[in-house]
Amino acid sequence: MTRPWYLFLLLAGAWLISAETVARACKPEAGEQIATILLPLRQEIRHDHRQYFSGLLQLALDKTEADYHPCEVRISEHPTPQARLYLDLEKGEHIDVIDATAMPERDRRFLAVRFPLLKGLMGYRIAFIREEDKAAFAEIENIAELSAFTAGQGAGWPDVEVLRASGLPVVTADKYEALFRMLRAERFDYFPRGAQEVLSERQTFNTEGLVVESSMAIVYPWPVYFYVNPREAELAERIEQGLHRAKEDGSFDRYFYQHPLIKGVFEQLHLQDRQLIYLCHPYHRDKTALGRSEYWLNPWPDNLCD
Repeated sequence: MTRPWYLFLLLAGAWLISAETVARACKPEAGEQIATILLPLRQEIRHDHRQYFSGLLQLALDKTEADYHPCEVRISEHPTPQARLYLDLEKGEHIDVIDATAMPERDRRFLAVRFPLLKGLMGYRIAFIREEDKAAFAEIENIAELSAFTAGQGAGWPDVEVLRASGLPVVTADKYEALFRMLRAERFDYFPRGAQEVLSERQTFNTEGLVVESSMAIVYPWPVYFYVNPREAELAERIEQGLHRAKEDGSFDRYFYQHPLIKGVFEQLHLQDRQLIYLCHPYHRDKTALGRSEYWLNPWPDNLCD
Protein backbone atom coordinates (compact mmCIF):
# COMPACT_ATOMS: atom_id res chain seq x y z
CA MET A 1 0.00 0.00 0.00
CA THR A 2 1.39 3.41 -1.00
CA ARG A 3 1.63 5.93 1.81
CA PRO A 4 0.13 9.40 1.19
CA TRP A 5 2.81 11.98 0.37
CA TYR A 6 1.82 14.16 3.31
CA LEU A 7 2.46 11.29 5.74
CA PHE A 8 6.12 11.27 4.71
CA LEU A 9 6.26 15.01 5.39
CA LEU A 10 4.75 14.54 8.84
CA LEU A 11 7.18 11.76 9.71
CA ALA A 12 10.13 13.77 8.41
CA GLY A 13 9.00 16.79 10.40
CA ALA A 14 8.67 14.75 13.57
CA TRP A 15 12.19 13.36 13.12
CA LEU A 16 13.62 16.83 12.58
CA ILE A 17 11.90 18.15 15.70
CA SER A 18 13.25 15.21 17.71
CA ALA A 19 16.74 15.63 16.27
CA GLU A 20 16.68 19.35 17.01
CA THR A 21 15.59 18.66 20.58
CA VAL A 22 18.60 16.40 21.06
CA ALA A 23 21.05 18.65 19.25
CA ARG A 24 20.35 21.59 21.56
CA ALA A 25 21.92 19.86 24.56
CA CYS A 26 24.71 21.99 26.04
CA LYS A 27 24.34 24.64 23.36
CA PRO A 28 22.82 28.07 24.11
CA GLU A 29 19.20 28.48 23.05
CA ALA A 30 17.63 31.76 22.01
CA GLY A 31 17.77 34.22 24.92
CA GLU A 32 20.26 32.11 26.91
CA GLN A 33 23.68 33.46 27.77
CA ILE A 34 24.89 30.16 29.20
CA ALA A 35 23.70 26.78 27.97
CA THR A 36 22.43 24.23 30.46
CA ILE A 37 22.55 20.46 30.56
CA LEU A 38 20.19 18.35 32.64
CA LEU A 39 20.93 15.38 34.86
CA PRO A 40 17.94 13.42 36.19
CA LEU A 41 16.39 13.44 39.64
CA ARG A 42 15.64 9.78 40.23
CA GLN A 43 12.42 8.89 42.00
CA GLU A 44 13.79 5.64 43.49
CA ILE A 45 16.61 7.16 45.55
CA ARG A 46 18.13 4.68 48.00
CA HIS A 47 21.38 6.63 48.16
CA ASP A 48 21.72 10.16 46.86
CA HIS A 49 24.87 10.55 44.75
CA ARG A 50 23.59 13.19 42.36
CA GLN A 51 25.85 15.95 43.72
CA TYR A 52 28.93 13.84 43.05
CA PHE A 53 27.99 13.21 39.42
CA SER A 54 26.74 16.73 38.73
CA GLY A 55 29.98 18.20 40.09
CA LEU A 56 32.07 15.80 38.04
CA LEU A 57 30.12 16.56 34.87
CA GLN A 58 30.59 20.28 35.50
CA LEU A 59 34.33 19.72 35.89
CA ALA A 60 34.46 17.98 32.49
CA LEU A 61 32.48 20.77 30.82
CA ASP A 62 34.67 23.45 32.40
CA LYS A 63 37.79 21.72 31.07
CA THR A 64 36.43 22.01 27.51
CA GLU A 65 34.81 25.43 27.71
CA ALA A 66 37.48 27.10 25.56
CA ASP A 67 36.93 24.56 22.79
CA TYR A 68 33.13 24.78 22.83
CA HIS A 69 31.22 27.27 25.00
CA PRO A 70 30.18 27.71 28.63
CA CYS A 71 27.73 25.10 29.86
CA GLU A 72 26.09 24.75 33.26
CA VAL A 73 24.90 21.48 34.78
CA ARG A 74 21.47 21.44 36.38
CA ILE A 75 19.60 18.63 38.11
CA SER A 76 15.99 18.13 37.06
CA GLU A 77 13.43 19.35 39.60
CA HIS A 78 10.98 16.53 38.88
CA PRO A 79 11.58 13.06 40.37
CA THR A 80 11.15 10.47 37.64
CA PRO A 81 11.05 6.64 37.77
CA GLN A 82 14.21 5.07 36.44
CA ALA A 83 12.54 3.26 33.54
CA ARG A 84 11.03 6.55 32.41
CA LEU A 85 14.40 8.30 32.60
CA TYR A 86 15.87 5.89 30.08
CA LEU A 87 12.92 6.42 27.75
CA ASP A 88 13.37 10.19 28.00
CA LEU A 89 17.07 9.90 27.22
CA GLU A 90 16.32 7.64 24.26
CA LYS A 91 13.87 10.21 22.87
CA GLY A 92 16.11 13.17 23.68
CA GLU A 93 13.52 14.70 26.00
CA HIS A 94 13.72 16.35 29.45
CA ILE A 95 17.24 15.10 30.34
CA ASP A 96 20.58 15.12 28.54
CA VAL A 97 22.91 12.85 30.53
CA ILE A 98 22.49 9.86 32.85
CA ASP A 99 25.08 8.32 35.14
CA ALA A 100 24.63 4.55 35.24
CA THR A 101 26.49 1.30 35.69
CA ALA A 102 27.73 -0.02 32.35
CA MET A 103 25.55 -2.82 30.96
CA PRO A 104 25.16 -4.34 27.47
CA GLU A 105 21.55 -3.17 27.16
CA ARG A 106 22.48 0.42 28.00
CA ASP A 107 25.41 0.33 25.60
CA ARG A 108 23.01 -0.70 22.83
CA ARG A 109 20.45 2.02 23.57
CA PHE A 110 22.72 4.94 24.38
CA LEU A 111 26.12 6.43 23.68
CA ALA A 112 28.51 5.65 26.53
CA VAL A 113 31.29 7.96 27.67
CA ARG A 114 33.75 5.20 28.53
CA PHE A 115 35.47 6.73 31.53
CA PRO A 116 35.02 5.03 34.95
CA LEU A 117 33.52 7.87 36.97
CA LEU A 118 34.01 6.15 40.34
CA LYS A 119 37.39 4.55 39.54
CA GLY A 120 35.62 1.17 39.79
CA LEU A 121 34.37 1.79 43.34
CA MET A 122 30.92 0.41 42.47
CA GLY A 123 32.59 -2.98 41.99
CA TYR A 124 34.00 -2.99 45.53
CA ARG A 125 31.22 -4.85 47.30
CA ILE A 126 30.99 -4.61 51.07
CA ALA A 127 28.53 -6.96 52.75
CA PHE A 128 25.87 -6.65 55.39
CA ILE A 129 26.05 -9.73 57.63
CA ARG A 130 24.45 -10.89 60.86
CA GLU A 131 26.36 -9.61 63.87
CA GLU A 132 26.97 -13.11 65.21
CA ASP A 133 28.74 -14.11 61.97
CA LYS A 134 31.57 -11.55 62.19
CA ALA A 135 34.17 -14.09 63.30
CA ALA A 136 33.30 -16.54 60.51
CA PHE A 137 33.59 -13.90 57.79
CA ALA A 138 36.87 -12.60 59.21
CA GLU A 139 38.44 -15.98 58.33
CA ILE A 140 37.55 -15.81 54.60
CA GLU A 141 40.54 -15.29 52.31
CA ASN A 142 39.49 -16.61 48.88
CA ILE A 143 36.58 -17.54 46.61
CA ALA A 144 36.58 -21.17 47.70
CA GLU A 145 36.08 -20.20 51.34
CA LEU A 146 33.46 -17.61 50.42
CA SER A 147 31.51 -20.22 48.44
CA ALA A 148 30.52 -21.90 51.71
CA PHE A 149 28.22 -18.91 52.32
CA THR A 150 25.18 -17.74 50.34
CA ALA A 151 24.74 -14.19 49.07
CA GLY A 152 21.47 -12.29 48.80
CA GLN A 153 20.72 -10.02 45.81
CA GLY A 154 17.80 -8.43 44.04
CA ALA A 155 16.11 -10.50 41.35
CA GLY A 156 17.36 -9.38 37.95
CA TRP A 157 20.41 -7.57 39.30
CA PRO A 158 23.46 -8.11 37.03
CA ASP A 159 25.52 -8.89 40.14
CA VAL A 160 23.68 -12.22 40.40
CA GLU A 161 25.31 -13.35 37.16
CA VAL A 162 28.75 -12.20 38.33
CA LEU A 163 28.53 -14.07 41.63
CA ARG A 164 27.14 -17.26 40.14
CA ALA A 165 29.72 -17.26 37.34
CA SER A 166 32.36 -17.50 40.09
CA GLY A 167 30.58 -20.41 41.74
CA LEU A 168 29.06 -18.40 44.59
CA PRO A 169 25.51 -19.39 45.61
CA VAL A 170 22.91 -16.61 45.50
CA VAL A 171 19.34 -16.20 46.79
CA THR A 172 17.24 -13.44 45.19
CA ALA A 173 14.25 -11.33 46.22
CA ASP A 174 11.93 -9.12 44.18
CA LYS A 175 11.78 -6.32 46.75
CA TYR A 176 14.93 -4.58 47.91
CA GLU A 177 13.74 -4.01 51.49
CA ALA A 178 12.98 -7.72 51.86
CA LEU A 179 16.66 -8.59 51.55
CA PHE A 180 17.43 -7.15 55.00
CA ARG A 181 14.60 -9.18 56.56
CA MET A 182 15.74 -12.32 54.74
CA LEU A 183 19.30 -11.85 55.96
CA ARG A 184 18.11 -11.57 59.56
CA ALA A 185 15.93 -14.68 59.02
CA GLU A 186 19.01 -16.65 57.81
CA ARG A 187 17.65 -17.15 54.29
CA PHE A 188 21.17 -16.26 53.16
CA ASP A 189 24.41 -15.18 54.84
CA TYR A 190 25.58 -11.90 53.36
CA PHE A 191 24.21 -9.01 51.29
CA PRO A 192 26.96 -7.36 49.16
CA ARG A 193 26.51 -3.67 48.30
CA GLY A 194 28.64 -1.06 46.53
CA ALA A 195 31.18 0.54 48.86
CA GLN A 196 29.67 3.99 48.24
CA GLU A 197 26.17 2.63 48.96
CA VAL A 198 26.50 0.56 52.09
CA LEU A 199 27.02 3.41 54.58
CA SER A 200 23.93 5.36 53.54
CA GLU A 201 21.85 2.18 53.40
CA ARG A 202 22.86 1.37 56.96
CA GLN A 203 21.17 4.62 57.98
CA THR A 204 18.20 4.39 55.62
CA PHE A 205 16.95 0.85 56.19
CA ASN A 206 16.14 -1.30 59.18
CA THR A 207 19.49 -3.02 59.80
CA GLU A 208 18.82 -4.09 63.38
CA GLY A 209 20.93 -7.16 64.19
CA LEU A 210 23.08 -6.59 61.09
CA VAL A 211 26.54 -5.08 60.70
CA VAL A 212 28.76 -3.98 57.85
CA GLU A 213 31.38 -6.72 57.46
CA SER A 214 34.83 -5.26 58.23
CA SER A 215 37.53 -7.58 56.89
CA MET A 216 37.00 -8.23 53.16
CA ALA A 217 35.70 -6.78 49.92
CA ILE A 218 34.41 -8.72 46.92
CA VAL A 219 35.83 -6.91 43.89
CA TYR A 220 34.94 -7.04 40.19
CA PRO A 221 35.07 -4.53 37.32
CA TRP A 222 31.83 -2.53 37.42
CA PRO A 223 32.33 0.94 35.89
CA VAL A 224 29.83 3.76 36.09
CA TYR A 225 29.63 5.82 32.89
CA PHE A 226 27.86 8.91 31.67
CA TYR A 227 25.37 8.01 28.92
CA VAL A 228 23.87 10.38 26.33
CA ASN A 229 21.41 10.08 23.47
CA PRO A 230 22.95 8.23 20.47
CA ARG A 231 22.56 11.35 18.31
CA GLU A 232 24.63 13.40 20.77
CA ALA A 233 28.07 12.29 19.62
CA GLU A 234 29.51 15.80 20.00
CA LEU A 235 28.31 16.05 23.58
CA ALA A 236 29.74 12.62 24.41
CA GLU A 237 33.05 13.60 22.84
CA ARG A 238 33.16 16.83 24.83
CA ILE A 239 32.44 15.10 28.14
CA GLU A 240 35.02 12.38 27.48
CA GLN A 241 37.62 14.94 26.43
CA GLY A 242 36.97 16.97 29.58
CA LEU A 243 37.22 13.94 31.85
CA HIS A 244 40.54 12.88 30.32
CA ARG A 245 41.91 16.41 30.69
CA ALA A 246 40.84 16.43 34.33
CA LYS A 247 42.56 13.08 34.82
CA GLU A 248 45.76 14.29 33.17
CA ASP A 249 46.03 17.53 35.15
CA GLY A 250 45.15 15.87 38.46
CA SER A 251 41.84 17.64 39.04
CA PHE A 252 39.79 14.46 38.60
CA ASP A 253 41.66 12.60 41.34
CA ARG A 254 41.51 15.66 43.61
CA TYR A 255 37.75 15.86 43.07
CA PHE A 256 37.32 12.13 43.62
CA TYR A 257 39.34 11.74 46.80
CA GLN A 258 38.18 15.00 48.39
CA HIS A 259 34.47 14.49 47.75
CA PRO A 260 32.55 13.69 50.98
CA LEU A 261 30.99 10.60 49.39
CA ILE A 262 34.39 9.07 48.65
CA LYS A 263 36.16 10.33 51.79
CA GLY A 264 33.50 8.66 53.89
CA VAL A 265 34.12 5.33 52.17
CA PHE A 266 37.86 5.36 52.85
CA GLU A 267 37.58 6.78 56.36
CA GLN A 268 34.86 4.41 57.55
CA LEU A 269 35.29 1.26 55.49
CA HIS A 270 39.12 1.12 55.36
CA LEU A 271 39.26 -0.41 51.89
CA GLN A 272 43.05 -0.38 51.93
CA ASP A 273 43.11 -2.80 54.87
CA ARG A 274 40.61 -5.35 53.57
CA GLN A 275 41.19 -8.75 52.03
CA LEU A 276 40.25 -8.28 48.36
CA ILE A 277 38.53 -11.24 46.71
CA TYR A 278 38.57 -10.65 42.95
CA LEU A 279 35.86 -11.99 40.65
CA CYS A 280 35.67 -11.96 36.86
CA HIS A 281 32.84 -9.87 35.43
CA PRO A 282 31.48 -11.70 32.34
CA TYR A 283 30.81 -8.40 30.57
CA HIS A 284 33.74 -6.25 31.70
CA ARG A 285 36.79 -8.30 30.78
CA ASP A 286 38.51 -6.11 28.18
CA LYS A 287 42.19 -6.34 29.13
CA THR A 288 43.01 -3.06 27.40
CA ALA A 289 40.46 -1.14 29.49
CA LEU A 290 41.34 -2.99 32.68
CA GLY A 291 45.04 -2.47 32.02
CA ARG A 292 44.79 1.32 32.32
CA SER A 293 45.49 1.12 36.03
CA GLU A 294 45.55 4.90 36.54
CA TYR A 295 41.79 4.99 35.91
CA TRP A 296 40.97 2.44 38.64
CA LEU A 297 41.34 2.33 42.40
CA ASN A 298 43.80 -0.56 42.16
CA PRO A 299 45.39 -2.47 39.27
CA TRP A 300 43.36 -5.48 38.17
CA PRO A 301 45.03 -8.92 38.32
CA ASP A 302 46.42 -9.94 34.93
CA ASN A 303 44.66 -13.31 35.13
CA LEU A 304 41.34 -11.93 36.37
CA CYS A 305 39.22 -13.71 33.74
CA ASP A 306 41.60 -16.47 32.60
